[in-house]
Amino acid sequence: MLDEYDVDRSWAVAVNEAAWLIHDDAANPVDIDTGMKLGTYWPSGPCEYADRTGLDTMLNKLRELHAKYGMEMYKPCPLLEDHVGKGWTGKKAGKGFY
Repeated sequence: MLDEYDVDRSWAVAVNEAAWLIHDDAANPVDIDTGMKLGTYWPSGPCEYADRTGLDTMLNKLRELHAKYGMEMYKPCPLLEDHVGKGWTGKKAGKGFY
């Protein structure tokens, strides 16, 4: 069972939730990442991870999961769609959450 665990799936959900917090003006990337690192001892926050991995990669993973499972938690946040649509894919593009 453990070999079936998809760490990208967990990151995609965390990134999507972070995007919703930003979209809804509830938090900013720095506060989200700091909270996750301090509260869960994650090595990086979801916004940092998405910028490093690629917002487009995260968006594609969410689309894949939403198509497969149809669950609301996998429905991509409009902020992710918007950023990727503008080419803001993270570090490789020079702009993302940061």
